[in-house]
Amino acid sequence: MRAQLQKAVALTKRLTLKQKRLLMTAATVLLLLTLTVPFTGSTWAVSVDGKTVGYTRDQEDTLELARGILEADGTVEENVATVEMTPVQDRKVKLTPKEELKENLTQALLRLQEGWVVKINGMAIATLATKEAAETVVEKVKTSFPPEEGSEIKKVHIKEEVEIAPQVARAATISEVDETVALLIRGTNEEREYEIKAGDSLWSIARAHDMYVDDIIAANPGITENLQIDQKISLVVPKPYVTVVSREEKTVVEAIPFETQTVKDNSLYNYERKVRTAGKPGSKRTTYAMVRENGLIVEQTAINELIEEEPTTQVMAVGTKQPAVVATGRYTWPVSRGGYVSSRYGRRGGGFHSGVDIAAPRGTPVIASDNGVVTYAGWNGGYGKCIILSHGGCSTLYGHLSQITAKHGQKVQKGQTIGLVGSTGKSTGPHLHFEIREGGSSKNPLLYFKHQ
Repeated sequence: MRAQLQKAVALTKRLTLKQKRLLMTAATVLLLLTLTVPFTGSTWAVSVDGKTVGYTRDQEDTLELARGILEADGTVEENVATVEMTPVQDRKVKLTPKEELKENLTQALLRLQEGWVVKINGMAIATLATKEAAETVVEKVKTSFPPEEGSEIKKVHIKEEVEIAPQVARAATISEVDETVALLIRGTNEEREYEIKAGDSLWSIARAHDMYVDDIIAANPGITENLQIDQKISLVVPKPYVTVVSREEKTVVEAIPFETQTVKDNSLYNYERKVRTAGKPGSKRTTYAMVRENGLIVEQTAINELIEEEPTTQVMAVGTKQPAVVATGRYTWPVSRGGYVSSRYGRRGGGFHSGVDIAAPRGTPVIASDNGVVTYAGWNGGYGKCIILSHGGCSTLYGHLSQITAKHGQKVQKGQTIGLVGSTGKSTGPHLHFEIREGGSSKNPLLYFKHQ
C-alpha cells in the first residue's frame, strides 16, 4: 500500500490540478482506509497505527478529516500512518465530538507530542521531551566552561534571554539533552571537514574555502601551521547561540621586582661595577575579580592586595677612577682562557696573514693585551665586529668578535674584557684574529708574548 501511494504522488507532478486532486484523494484512501470484516453496527472506533483516537458514526467524514490533515501538512508522501475503522458492538460507547476527533487525528497522524521548547532571544532553538529536560539543558550550558585552577566562581548567568515554553512538536524533532547543550554552545549542527593534502597551508585552505586564517584557527583551537597529511580539520566557525558569563575570583602570589640604586665608588675603575647589596624580589598576595565569556577573560581587576614581603633594593657600586693608559710594552695572551693558534702570521694561500688566529669557543672573553684607549669599536669589513686599541706608539686589533663590550674612547686596563670570541666578518669558525701594529706596519704577535 505504501508503494502504491508513492507511485501515485510521483504521478501527480505531471497531472493537471483537477487530476492531481482526484488522484491524491484516491492515494490517501489507499493509505488510510483499512476496514475489518463488515459489520452492521453504526458506531466505529477510529484508530491510528493501532491506537484508538475516538468514536464516530460517519466513516466518510472521518476519512475526509484525515485526508485534509495530511494534505494541509504536505506530508502525504512521507506519512505512512494507517487509519482503521473498527465496528463497535457496545452501543453505549460515547461518540467523540468532531473537533476533538480532528485534534486527536492530527496529533496521531503527524505524530505530535507535548514538548518544551528552549528559546534564545525569542528564537526557538530546540524542543525537549519534558520541562525538566529543558531546564537541565540550561544548567549544563552554564557549567560548560569550568574556571581555571584556583578560581572560585561567584556567579554564572547566560547573557541572552532564555525562555522555556510548552509546545506541541513532532516526535522526530524532539532533541536529547546533551545534543541540545552542544548545539547552544557551538551554534550550529553543520559539519564540514577537510582532509589535509600535500602542500596545504592554513592560508591556502582559507583561500580555497572563502575563509580567513583566523576563522580556521577559531574552528580548530590549538591548530598550528605544522599540518599533517590526512589530518582532518573543521571548516565550521562556532557562533554560539548563548554567551555564558561567569564572575570569578582568584588569589595568586606574585613577585615584586626589586629596584636598583647606584652609588659612585672611586676605588673602582669607571668600567667596573660591583654589587654592594644584592637585590631580592618581594612577594604579594593579590585577589583578582575576573569576568569570563564562554571561557575567555574579558575583564580582570585587582580587588585586594596584601604585601607579604617587601623587596630588597639592590645597591650597585659604579667606579669613577680613571684607568692609567701608560702601556707596559709587554703583551698578554688576548683570550681569557685557553685557545690555540690555528693560523700563524705570514704568507697564507697566496696572500699575507697580518696577524694570528686564536681558535676558542664562541663567547670566550677577549681581553686587552695591554693598557690602552679604544680608538675603534664597530664593524670593520672582513674583520667583522672589531676593536682597535692604541697603546701609544703601537696598537692592537681584535677581530671577528661576536660582541663588543668596550666603547670608543674608553680607557682600558691590561686584562680587561673588551669583547667576546665570535665568527663575524670573513670567518670560517669561532676564533679571534689578533694583530700588533707598530708605525703602521703589522708585526708577528708571537714575538711579543709567550702564548699558551
